[in-house]
Amino acid sequence: DAMIQGLSPSDLLEKLNGIFSRLDSYCSSRNVTKIETVAEEYMCAVGIVPADQAFELEDESQGHRTLMRLVQLAGDVLDYSRNLSTADQVVFQMGIHTGPVIAGVVGAKLPRFRLFGDTVNTAARM
Repeated sequence: DAMIQGLSPSDLLEKLNGIFSRLDSYCSSRNVTKIETVAEEYMCAVGIVPADQAFELEDESQGHRTLMRLVQLAGDVLDYSRNLSTADQVVFQMGIHTGPVIAGVVGAKLPRFRLFGDTVNTAARM
């Protein structure tokens, strides 16, 4: 919070863009689906795109491999956080939860792909 208060709006936007771009890169390399960013929040998931679902249906014993991509992404984010300079330090809070979700595109103007359900709410509170 202290770091944010010391930044101008344009500097804050630039900093968030840099962080989110790095997270986008990590998601891409781990085959994790980015869902959305809202303010300073970044949401991503595994197991929701058809390719993940087909893989899990084909062999249920391999579901842990899908989840491991998310766990590995969390490790990437922690490594990134540890390697930031003192002036750029950011505290990341991450929640991982498994369970059912409802996924779909919401809105006619600026439609967005969203996830809903207790699984999402629980992860957000972690």
